[in-house]
Amino acid sequence: MTKQVKRILPLFAVFFFAAISLALGSEGGGGGEEGSRLWELVWRIVNFIILAAILYKLSADKIRKYFSERSSDIAKLLDDVDKAKKETEAKYAEYQNKIADVEKEIGEIRNLLVGEIEKEKSRIIEEGKIASEKIIVQAKESAQHEVEKAREDLKEAVAEMACKMASDIITEKITADDQKRIVDEYLDKVVR
Repeated sequence: MTKQVKRILPLFAVFFFAAISLALGSEGGGGGEEGSRLWELVWRIVNFIILAAILYKLSADKIRKYFSERSSDIAKLLDDVDKAKKETEAKYAEYQNKIADVEKEIGEIRNLLVGEIEKEKSRIIEEGKIASEKIIVQAKESAQHEVEKAREDLKEAVAEMACKMASDIITEKITADDQKRIVDEYLDKVVR
């Protein structure tokens, strides 16, 4: 049997049995008319078969074409869905990789910043040590200078006191003859 006959045969059987059940169900009681009704039923079945064959002949190609196109549309849609799924999975994997790369870069930046912060901290501490040492040296120098100044001031004060005391002692103990003799000695030294 050909493919067309295999396709038509079940359809024909369904319609045939449907027509017989309709005919038997509508048959009423009565003896003489049974034969004519049976022929009427047969002609109806034959008419129905002819009508079904004509409809099949006219619309089989269109129906087949419709289902073929529908099948190819569905196959194309499934292919498109499959492509979209693959593209989405690829994008998802790409974004997962990008996220992993971003997390890695964040870790590297964090490590770099921690290193830079430690370097900056060490530099600031070192600068603080140097500045404090300079301040200590300056303070020592300033204190030394103040001590030296105080010593000089003390020496001057002691010298002034000594001069004053010596002057007081000399003015009390010197006589006019002593003054003349001192002046003469001074002039001799100057002239020489």
